[in-house]
Amino acid sequence: MAPNPLDYVTIQNTLSRYCIALDTKDFNLLKQVFTEDCDTVYPFGGQIKGVQKVADAISNRLKPITSQHALTTQHITIAADGKTAEATTYFTGIHFGQGKWKGKEVTAWGKYEDSLVLVDGQSGGVPGGSGQWLVSKRQVGFMGRLGEEGVMDGE
Repeated sequence: MAPNPLDYVTIQNTLSRYCIALDTKDFNLLKQVFTEDCDTVYPFGGQIKGVQKVADAISNRLKPITSQHALTTQHITIAADGKTAEATTYFTGIHFGQGKWKGKEVTAWGKYEDSLVLVDGQSGGVPGGSGQWLVSKRQVGFMGRLGEEGVMDGE
């Protein structure tokens, strides 16, 4: 059985919701991105398990700045059974300093390596899609950073 083509759009929406959560600082939205028991690895925090711990770590990391995250090149593969997927997504995040760092920024670019699962009984918000896709595993890797790192300290 071939995967539902609308599930690709649903997965893209899930991954985009992550950027919206970070840039609006609405970290509760991360519950619509990650499974409750997600397993993630971030360059700034190492391995972090559980959606609430991920939300808390990201909230703490982004506290001193405002940001603009963008997703670019992406490759999604949905398993033949239509229940799991793998996604590689390139990102750029611009982090804008506040206070004494106003007018300074640091830009990070890299990729998200995600494993996603189809969650039964939840709508994915795409008519005709199979349901909600959530990230169960994420590995974040920086390919580079440029700018004033001090903006992330906020001091």
